[in-house]
Amino acid sequence: MLAALLAALLAAAGPGPGDALDGRPELALPSTEAPAPSPPTALVVPERRRWFALPVLFWLPETKLGFGATAGIHVDVTGAPRTSSIFAAALYTLDRQGAIDVAGDFTLRGGTVLAGRARAVHFPDAFYGLGPRTPSSARERFTRRSIEAVADVGFPVPGLPHLRAGPRLDLRAEEIRDRAPGGQLDSGPIAGADGFSAVSGGASVAWDTRDAPLWPSRGSLAQLWYVYAPREIGRGGGFGRGALDLRHFFPLGGGRVLGVQGYAEGTHGEVPFTLLPKLGSSRFVRGIREGRYRDRLEWAAQAELRLPVRGRISATTFAGGGDVAPALRDFSLRTVKVSGGAGLRYRLTDEGANVRVDVAASKLGVELYLLVLEAF
Repeated sequence: MLAALLAALLAAAGPGPGDALDGRPELALPSTEAPAPSPPTALVVPERRRWFALPVLFWLPETKLGFGATAGIHVDVTGAPRTSSIFAAALYTLDRQGAIDVAGDFTLRGGTVLAGRARAVHFPDAFYGLGPRTPSSARERFTRRSIEAVADVGFPVPGLPHLRAGPRLDLRAEEIRDRAPGGQLDSGPIAGADGFSAVSGGASVAWDTRDAPLWPSRGSLAQLWYVYAPREIGRGGGFGRGALDLRHFFPLGGGRVLGVQGYAEGTHGEVPFTLLPKLGSSRFVRGIREGRYRDRLEWAAQAELRLPVRGRISATTFAGGGDVAPALRDFSLRTVKVSGGAGLRYRLTDEGANVRVDVAASKLGVELYLLVLEAF
């Protein structure tokens, strides 16, 4: 099945008109699988591919089978030190989940980076409770409908060419529907169970020496951000959120790269449960569905070995672990979750926008991921 899907993708992802144009790289869009039946041997790879636009067929633990369309483009701003990118998707799943999602980052001539994301979501989901020991039997269904926009401006720091810092703005409005009668969200003291709206402001700082933001072969990224939503603005404010993201990529020769990442996220105040740190997703501890474990604090770590196979095709193997807890003193080695797996990549653009197929296993089972852009 996977071979057939990959063959269809290879045949459909050919060049667009000319060599002209072609992510927030954190945008984990579901896969760009296209149904064209032509064999991969018919593929003609252009010298320069900077954009794509494809129908998609995707699979994630949180959505199962879904479909839609996705597109991406890379643009060079005159005098800018690196390429700018934007990605978009319109998606729907057989579980009646839908999303419109746009994300991008733009590097200006002086090195200032403008990053942002906007999306609207209708998402039947599952809640298992809070903490690192929630049982599968605690699962209850709910539906969240939300709109959100995040903007981040990174100004270069004089004398430190790889360091950027600047303001961050986060706008969100959400309503919760279809709560299970008598469940935790319906009757328990769970913040955000009745929905919320919030305007969060703060700052971010990043040190970035990677040779490319989407598919790095060397260099490091260290990013720290924090935002606070005052109670006086919106409905259900009075909470803060922040995260630290550390990555490094080791070139091993022959096109092989070892990437490692450490991530920590924390919150305080009356944080809506949908904004609490979540362990398990297409990015952290693959093999566990997103939101399976959530609490006020989270840590995660992972490593991924990337290997060239042929042309635009690469392979990966990865392993990771992490946990959540209500406070630092509550973290325990006995509740750490681990997972691992392997995958294939097909490079849609020369800048490294990839389709990825990952199979990951944890103690909860085996999960399949078909989507666009990397875990890190």
